[in-house]
Amino acid sequence: MRVTEGGGMVGFSGSVPGAARLHLVERVFAAMLTGFANQQLARNLARTTAEGRENTL
Repeated sequence: MRVTEGGGMVGFSGSVPGAARLHLVERVFAAMLTGFANQQLARNLARTTAEGRENTL
């Protein structure tokens, strides 16, 4: 790890610590939204209803 000019920490490879964890959280959240939309469509709800509910989240 090294400190940048702005005082932030950066890994030796240029990555920001915790970036992998954030990426994992983003992927899990995207998968949850996909599953949520699929569940609503399986209940024969209109696609616009599923999209509106997804946009609310």
